[in-house]
Amino acid sequence: MSGSTGNAMLLAKGTTADVYAWGEGRVLKLFTERTPWHANEVAATRAAHKARLPVPEVMDGLIEVGQREGIVFERVDGPIMTEYLQDHPDQVEDCARQAAELQARIHATEASELPPLIEILHWSIAQADPLEDATRRAVLDLLGGLPGGESLCHNDFHPSNIIVSGRGLVVIDWAIGTRGNPLADHARTWVVSRMWLDGLERGASEQERLLGHIPAAIWRAAILQLGSAAALADCSRGSQPDLGSEHYVHGPAGLFCPGSACRCGTPMAE
Repeated sequence: MSGSTGNAMLLAKGTTADVYAWGEGRVLKLFTERTPWHANEVAATRAAHKARLPVPEVMDGLIEVGQREGIVFERVDGPIMTEYLQDHPDQVEDCARQAAELQARIHATEASELPPLIEILHWSIAQADPLEDATRRAVLDLLGGLPGGESLCHNDFHPSNIIVSGRGLVVIDWAIGTRGNPLADHARTWVVSRMWLDGLERGASEQERLLGHIPAAIWRAAILQLGSAAALADCSRGSQPDLGSEHYVHGPAGLFCPGSACRCGTPMAE
């Protein structure tokens, strides 16, 4: 299919794509550049939809519109979570809990038809020009020793990729959806969290500061999904827990405890 956007209404404009109303109950995501990730977004979204996860249905695969690639999706109305929480700041923790539960559902889905995350990361790191050769080799060596997996991973799971719709939370933007280890997906959310929070340290309004803590809250809630209730109880009582238990997460900055009432002395997950 080819043509132009004509009089189609522009609904949203982003860094990599514009979104247009495209007939009854549909939207067109029209990309600014061509990349192999567009075909992967079709495949990953279809895999998630087949598993009955809350994602927009792909109504048409890659199409040509005005010499640009696009994908036609089912239209899902509602604000993204960051916008929703600007009007409902008291819902941060509840939204974080719902998002963490949704991420756990995603990880419970097998995705054998999607490319493995480790191969995608290997390619990306090899193409990362800013890295010095020694650093690139060290990172690739480390990557080679990490466990793989068959779980569906979104790999960009944060509030700006979640729509708060009338039917509940809906996850969008599956361009780098792969199969892999769920902890890698949690780590990505952690990295996004740190990027947002580090940016806030350079000065922000109170509203921006609140929004910056949303991905951190999702990550904390996700850890609680993985945690051991028994270990959490011991930790809350001030007992010395088993640091090798599943209650703890080895994050990029060390060992973290997710318990909000923790008195064990282990650094808290932010």
